[in-house]
Amino acid sequence: MNNYIWNKKSVDLDPDEIAPWKLPRDKHATISVLKHRMSELYTVDEYLSDCEQQFEVDYLKHMNCDTRQAWEEAMDKLNAQFNIRSRNVVLEALQFGGNKEFWDGFPNEYEIEGYFKKCYLFAVDKIGYLHSHENIICAVIINEPNRHNLFVFYLPVTHKWQTKVMSGEKNESGTQLQKYDEDGNPVYKERLGMDNPLLCRTEFWKQRGGLTSFSDLQEDFFKKVSEKYGAIRGKSTSPLKNTCLAQRVRFGRYEDDKYDFIPDFDDSPYHY
Repeated sequence: MNNYIWNKKSVDLDPDEIAPWKLPRDKHATISVLKHRMSELYTVDEYLSDCEQQFEVDYLKHMNCDTRQAWEEAMDKLNAQFNIRSRNVVLEALQFGGNKEFWDGFPNEYEIEGYFKKCYLFAVDKIGYLHSHENIICAVIINEPNRHNLFVFYLPVTHKWQTKVMSGEKNESGTQLQKYDEDGNPVYKERLGMDNPLLCRTEFWKQRGGLTSFSDLQEDFFKKVSEKYGAIRGKSTSPLKNTCLAQRVRFGRYEDDKYDFIPDFDDSPYHY
């Protein structure tokens, strides 16, 4: 039972029963993905500046300039291509955290720092360009009085992506139409750009599982890192639960279809 949904005034308890909100909670370690558009990069600088003034901040990888400039330098170094649109996500961050019970299991802040260093190595393996630090512009540990977080800021750059295969047909306005196969599915071709990778969040996560990429990320993090520190993770038996309604409709998903299972994890999303 979720402790947060109880209304204490409306619950009648047996005299020998322990109130649900007084029961000890499991240890939970978290990993999530934050998104930033070009117009929002300044908020990263403001947040880090505020944290430096209020809390203990330790950098595992420091930025020597503002976020916009660091992003531009990383793009130049990677020789990455990018289709400029105002709403495109240009920067992401993996946020590692946990609940109070999880942090109470550490004897001191040195052990917490050691844990976050393992989280950072996990991040490099999962979101680093070809398992490197090249697309990571900043990694910072922020220690608040009752909360600890590691933020790893990176460019979602991929060396492999898909592009549409166009047909010879055009619509009424003269725009060329995408080609479809005999089953009515759109046709794509794979592109490989080792020397000229693509910054594209959608293609970046397609290479890491597509529809189940985020649940795969969380499960893999649990198995490789947080489980070893006593964290508990609820088990999902259906990728359908990790997709929104629009995705279900778009891909014709339904309960107990042939895709409704947790696939085996591939530790390396890069295939040559």
